[in-house]
Amino acid sequence: MAWSLKTDIPPDIRLSFVRSLYGNRATLWFGMLAHVIACAVIYFKTGNISFVVFAGIFTAIALARIYDMSLFDRALLANPTHEQLNKWEFRYLLGASAVCTLLGVLCFFSTYIVKDSFAELASLSILLASVVSIVGRNYASRLAVVVMSACSLIPVLAGFVLAGSMFHMIIGFLLIPYFLSNIQMANGLREFLFAAVIGRRELAVVAGRFDAALNNMPQGLIMFDGNGKLVVVNNKAISLLQISPDTDLTGRSLQTVLRYCSLHGLFPRSKLDNIRALIDNLLTGRRERDLFQFSDGRYIEFSCNQRRDEGAVLIFEDVTQRIEAEAQIQHMALYDGLTGLPNRMHFESLVKSLLSRKAHGKRLGLVVLDINDFKHVNDTLGHHVGDQLLQKLAERLGEMDPVRFIPSRFGGDEFVIFVPNAGSEADIEAVMNHLLETVSGVYQLSDHSVQVDVKAGLALAPSPRFFDLQGLHIKADLALYEAKGSEHRSWALFEEAMDIRYRSRQRLKNDLRSAIASGSLKVVYQPIVSTQSLRIVSCEALSRWDHPELGPISPADYIPLAEEMGIITEITRFMLEKACADCRDWGDRIGVSVNLSAIDLKNSEITHIIAAALRNSGLPINLLEVEVTESAIISDRNKTCNVLQQLKNAGINVALDDFGTGYSSLSYLNTLPLTKVKVDRSFVRDITTDRRSLMLLRGVTQISHEMGLGVTVEGVETQEQLALIRGAVGADLVQGYLLGAPLPANAISTLIDRSFPLPEANRAMLPTAM
Repeated sequence: MAWSLKTDIPPDIRLSFVRSLYGNRATLWFGMLAHVIACAVIYFKTGNISFVVFAGIFTAIALARIYDMSLFDRALLANPTHEQLNKWEFRYLLGASAVCTLLGVLCFFSTYIVKDSFAELASLSILLASVVSIVGRNYASRLAVVVMSACSLIPVLAGFVLAGSMFHMIIGFLLIPYFLSNIQMANGLREFLFAAVIGRRELAVVAGRFDAALNNMPQGLIMFDGNGKLVVVNNKAISLLQISPDTDLTGRSLQTVLRYCSLHGLFPRSKLDNIRALIDNLLTGRRERDLFQFSDGRYIEFSCNQRRDEGAVLIFEDVTQRIEAEAQIQHMALYDGLTGLPNRMHFESLVKSLLSRKAHGKRLGLVVLDINDFKHVNDTLGHHVGDQLLQKLAERLGEMDPVRFIPSRFGGDEFVIFVPNAGSEADIEAVMNHLLETVSGVYQLSDHSVQVDVKAGLALAPSPRFFDLQGLHIKADLALYEAKGSEHRSWALFEEAMDIRYRSRQRLKNDLRSAIASGSLKVVYQPIVSTQSLRIVSCEALSRWDHPELGPISPADYIPLAEEMGIITEITRFMLEKACADCRDWGDRIGVSVNLSAIDLKNSEITHIIAAALRNSGLPINLLEVEVTESAIISDRNKTCNVLQQLKNAGINVALDDFGTGYSSLSYLNTLPLTKVKVDRSFVRDITTDRRSLMLLRGVTQISHEMGLGVTVEGVETQEQLALIRGAVGADLVQGYLLGAPLPANAISTLIDRSFPLPEANRAMLPTAM
């Protein structure tokens, strides 16, 4: 028959209850000895041999139980199951029930069979004494208490009832409440102990969780009692204070702990009093939070909470990363991220601070530095090299006397330097030369050596009273602009005339924008004449601007302004549309040439703009020619060559304007998508007086012809020059004031069929010129 017992008690707790059944084995020996002696005494009193048999059975049961308990000791119950515990509880119950049954039978035998008053008294006394042990030893098993009580009570009660005496029957039935009270007592004891065990377990779980939470806190924690002694210290606190894990701090005072930390180098002994005062202020509630830096550079932030029992809890954590991050953020807010120099905001604060502290001379200066051709460094060597240049230049500025120069970077390659004491007028040049010599020169950047020149603008304030940082910055910028416009000056001092010129320039920019928007620009055409027929074969379209107040403005003045403003393409669009329309009105008898700027060639829309002008005007493609300068091509050669190749493939003529004024014009003739070369006027100027100039012009013409390129000579202003070009040079076309100044479109119409005669005197000169 399988033994099973339903229970909600966890197996490990139930195991402790089962072990209590098998424990305290001395009581078994004492019980067996009491039973045997009682049977022996009854035997000597009554002479009934049956009591000797009872003594033997008691001994046999006791020995069997002792043996079973030894088996229990050897059983593997590290992780018990209820099935295992049921088996051992059942085996214990068999032995215990056997003893109780035998005691009950002994009383029955003495009362009903022997009917000896002493035997009856002795056996009942042994039974009642054993019943007491049922509660004390077997409370852990509800079933054991009930079964053992029943096994003891039923035989005794049967003997008293069968004895036939009313008094025996009364005494027998009075045993029932006694046994029931024992059962109830055992149940109460068992439930109490079970609740205690469960409570202890839950307390252990809570304590374990608390301990885990305490020792896994990111902050260190030290709890003090009302006497200032340490009662709780977590692992993080030990780690932060660099205390050996084996050191027991419980019961120690704060002074002892701080001395230990100082002894092990956490902070110098000289700061012991400071940190003790710091923590005392926290523990007494005078401060809620404080920060301390240890010798190893760590920042530890302390805070404290008061306890109701007059103790305190000190919490501290390593905030080094936060402090460093805050410092880095602060640095980023005040200093330029690339060069480390003060940024605009911090620079203004530094200047104001110096002015307020009167750390300055009588005259103060503001310098604006700019690197010449810095864009060229970025474009040719890469932005990472450009960044290195800015960093190294900033290093040189930082190595200068910080009392004399306060440098900053406002952005790009613009550096602003405050000069607290500019000195007298005689000192200014020395100050500026020293500054420029420091930052100019050769810079080693990666694998490149770069010669760096800088330009500077200086603005002065006669005294701190008249010092206006924003105003001086504007003036220094104007002075820098003047320096950039001069090849022989590396720096310039602001003068009022610069401001006037600047304002005039800004006004001119605004007026130019308005002129473009209102269509106030005009187009004139300069004839381009064939050297053979002396007839006009084409015209170069030139823009003109008549300012309503200033009169005619030279293209040399307003075209650079348009490029600077980024509106040059609007002028080009206007020129293309007007030139194509006028050329179409000329009856397809001559062509027209329009200049493209470097910005136009970088504009991916330029081909569409040209196509739209041709489409809207109806001008045949072969009558349009675009002129580009070598400097416009070289600024972005790959892109511009692609654009020109597209135009040439479409049938549009491409002329290289101002040939001979570039870097190495001859080397480009074979690689650029050109159809014509326009030789600059500088080649023509001296051909009538200098044979070498004439030979150079003829050589350029011959080389161009050999490459399949047409040749136009510009700047022809005399009949002698024209005669030599026709006879000795062999150019295809000529252009210049001799053949016509720029004229309106309607005037060109009257010249189309006109031939420019060459005087006889000039013809006679041709043979001798050679």
